[in-house]
Amino acid sequence: MRSGGVARLACGVLAVLLGALPLVAAAQDMAAHIAAGQAFDALRAADPSRMPRLAEPGAGEALRTLADAPRFLPEGGRADLPTVSDTCDRAQSAAMAYLTFGAMQQGQLVVSVIGDNAAAYQDELALLQPFLARCIARQVPLAEATLRQMDPRMVAQLRLGGLRRGQAAVLQLYASLATALHDPRIRPPYVDALLAALAEAAPAHVRALAVESRAVPHDMAAEQARAPGLRQAAWQRIAKAMGDTHCEQLCQLADRNGR
Repeated sequence: MRSGGVARLACGVLAVLLGALPLVAAAQDMAAHIAAGQAFDALRAADPSRMPRLAEPGAGEALRTLADAPRFLPEGGRADLPTVSDTCDRAQSAAMAYLTFGAMQQGQLVVSVIGDNAAAYQDELALLQPFLARCIARQVPLAEATLRQMDPRMVAQLRLGGLRRGQAAVLQLYASLATALHDPRIRPPYVDALLAALAEAAPAHVRALAVESRAVPHDMAAEQARAPGLRQAAWQRIAKAMGDTHCEQLCQLADRNGR
């Protein structure tokens, strides 16, 4: 994928995400996550001219808590959709703050600034974006279960603007990974962290995407999977997941809402 196309995709989905509704979070020990979000917001408000950095004690603690997947997204943990939405929204909001810091100029997102931010704040994003990838994956089965409980006639009438924003959140993560591959400023730990999370989460992500939306992440992963190395298996998992053409429940809604 060419870097210009990736940049346009990233900018487009970020524009959608600026008005996004909450996505998902874990129904577990939420007070600590809420406090971390409040601490992060307070740090930003104290000095709007800069972003909190992971190396700073107060900011580092807040960021590590916001991105603590084992604690807030435990395997096999019970969760309900309304409760988990707030947690993932906090992580998403923080990630978006880093990516879009200073990028809104004269009412438009400046692609070059987003790219610069991705490089400058890669340590922070290497925590937040993998957490968000796993959050969205946790959301998918909860949303599917909710749809199964609804009257089919009601489901058929749904027009979900929030679903489109959720799709944009998924695609932005894959666009961030694609951008990182073409940016020499971005170091391997960021790529490896996000790649591992997406490889883990892709089988769930794909169920929330319209079939045509899967092509870009699939093609990126398939191209990267041709190269042997430690990352090959992860790329293969993403390519396999995004190559699935089955379309049920959330996919059907996504397809209908995209028309």
